[in-house]
Amino acid sequence: MDNKQYGSKRLRQAIEIIESNGLSVYRRRRKEKSFVKLYTDSLEAILPKISGSALKVLHALGFRMGFEDTIVEMTQREIQQATALSEHTIREALNELEELKIISRLGPNNRRKYVLSQMFVKKGK
Repeated sequence: MDNKQYGSKRLRQAIEIIESNGLSVYRRRRKEKSFVKLYTDSLEAILPKISGSALKVLHALGFRMGFEDTIVEMTQREIQQATALSEHTIREALNELEELKIISRLGPNNRRKYVLSQMFVKKGK
């Protein structure tokens, strides 16, 4: 199997994992107005290490970021409402995302901001 076929197989596996966790994968069919772009090479590298809960939290944060700015202000309650995860699971997911260098946290807990790495996700117009 050549590298291109292997890469396509790995990408299909990554998509299956993401979709099995209740998330959708963007597949361009027509010009979309607002979307979140995932970078497959970066995501593929962390896929064996990241949990489904952390992926859900990453998507919840990604949906709230701006087009020019990757800083997101979102409370844990808002993350909980967006993902249907428990507070404990959200804390673990945020820790995991920070350990994987996908996000950085800024500010105190009550006014927390998250900086998303543009190596993994970006919002498009």
